[in-house]
Amino acid sequence: MNEDQFFNELKTSLGQAIEHAKGNQSKVRTKTIAIKELAVFSAEEIRELRLELKLTQKSFAALIGVSVKTIESWERGTNEPSGAARRLLEILRNEPDLAQKQEIVSV
Repeated sequence: MNEDQFFNELKTSLGQAIEHAKGNQSKVRTKTIAIKELAVFSAEEIRELRLELKLTQKSFAALIGVSVKTIESWERGTNEPSGAARRLLEILRNEPDLAQKQEIVSV
């Protein structure tokens, strides 16, 4: 997409957003989606996930983007993951090979 196409698409989108804000919804395309509630992880489940991924606490922390102390506190149960971290943990639990497929982790 070149700059002119990008600008025109952005201009159209902004115009649609203004029409939507004014209540002229007939001119705006909308899509209804359902988002699954965030998963809750116990300290043991976090530890089990890390071990299933065959990662040390240090490697797991680097993968998630948190400190080792954060992983330690999650696994002790003294702290709980934030919403974003919980979503990422859920994704990793559902697709354990994802980090490798995305070349975030190399074996």
